[in-house]
Amino acid sequence: MTEFLADIADADVAILANGAMPCGDAAEILHRAHFLVACDGAVENALSLGRMPDFVVGDGDSTSDSKRDAMGERFVCVDEQETNDLAKAFRFSCARFPEAKTIVVLGAHGLRDDHFIGNVSLLPDLAEESASASVSMVTESGRFDVVLGRRTFRTHVGEPVSVFAFRAGVGVVSDGLVWPLEGVRLDALWRGALNRADKETVTLAADGPIVVYRPVPARNRS
Repeated sequence: MTEFLADIADADVAILANGAMPCGDAAEILHRAHFLVACDGAVENALSLGRMPDFVVGDGDSTSDSKRDAMGERFVCVDEQETNDLAKAFRFSCARFPEAKTIVVLGAHGLRDDHFIGNVSLLPDLAEESASASVSMVTESGRFDVVLGRRTFRTHVGEPVSVFAFRAGVGVVSDGLVWPLEGVRLDALWRGALNRADKETVTLAADGPIVVYRPVPARNRS
């Protein structure tokens, strides 16, 4: 496991969405997580990676009757169409594991761009619903972390850092960025993107939820 993901390597809960199958370090997070909750439709990917989900959550439209029967009590049907399966799986995880400190979303990208954008934009809402867990999403190329209030990230000088607010007008203050966000109001999605770290740590404080993206360091790419 690379240092880049070491802080979430042993997640309390990993949620597997029905996107691209995790590989490399993301697959290791899936195996090392204390509990694995798979979205409806992601069961086969979990089994292909060699781990039986502890729970499968969804409305059942992406899982065959035989597979649901095989899951038995592991399958949790949430029969509503107001939210997607990722939201259903996350809310189930918060209710089932209220003491969880780390929830990591895997497999949320790679098939449809619109699903991926929707999944990333959903992260702040989900994080606010959690009583105590930090929320991250890991892809093959990087990670997204939700910041509620204030958070410090270990970085290296020159590391790309993008800050997104999915609610217009969130105010941000930063320390450790090449282009400081001193009381900047993120009134457009691109406003805090494509920055870089100029210290070994970056601290961000915001008056609303923000999502921080950092790509896998070039030295860790295969």
